[in-house]
Amino acid sequence: MVTYKPTNARYWCVTDLECTGLEPERHEIIQIARVVIDTVEKTIIPGLTTSEYILPTRWDQRDHAAMKVNGLTIKKLQAEGISAKLALEDFGRGVDWNETVLAAWGADFETKFLQDAFRRIDRVVPFTFKVIDVRSLGHLPRAKLGFTDYMGLGESCDYYGVPFDSSKAHDALYDTTKTAELALALLKLN
Repeated sequence: MVTYKPTNARYWCVTDLECTGLEPERHEIIQIARVVIDTVEKTIIPGLTTSEYILPTRWDQRDHAAMKVNGLTIKKLQAEGISAKLALEDFGRGVDWNETVLAAWGADFETKFLQDAFRRIDRVVPFTFKVIDVRSLGHLPRAKLGFTDYMGLGESCDYYGVPFDSSKAHDALYDTTKTAELALALLKLN
């Protein structure tokens, strides 16, 4: 059995998921995207960016409110989706997980869904407990100034000068790209 235990976190695999709801036990991932950043060079590594639509196997259990948010349809997923097994294998491929940690906007959501999805395909989760929540990182400088309200991804991007088009939100590739750009902007703060 392969176990990944990064001893450093030079690379962050910034991830976003679109799902059929909020509960991994009942709902499933229908789009997965990743953007890998180098925290030393403070750049995105373009060759490691991926995005896949996933064919749902529990479509009847979807949450209609969640589907309204992400706008994905069964027709699109059937036309462009691949199996969860292939998508998750692609997600894990090409990343040096010994030097990489998972990062996400609201990382708890991605962590729970990815752990459940890898378990369902009988594969080892490529990331360990070392996960970075970009939302919390974005809140820290504001908390130092006495601001207590959490902001959404678009609001945080605006606050830190990262361009954000809300009409493109809730596409996993767009959201993970913006989260990665925001993470880089935060890393460059003095």
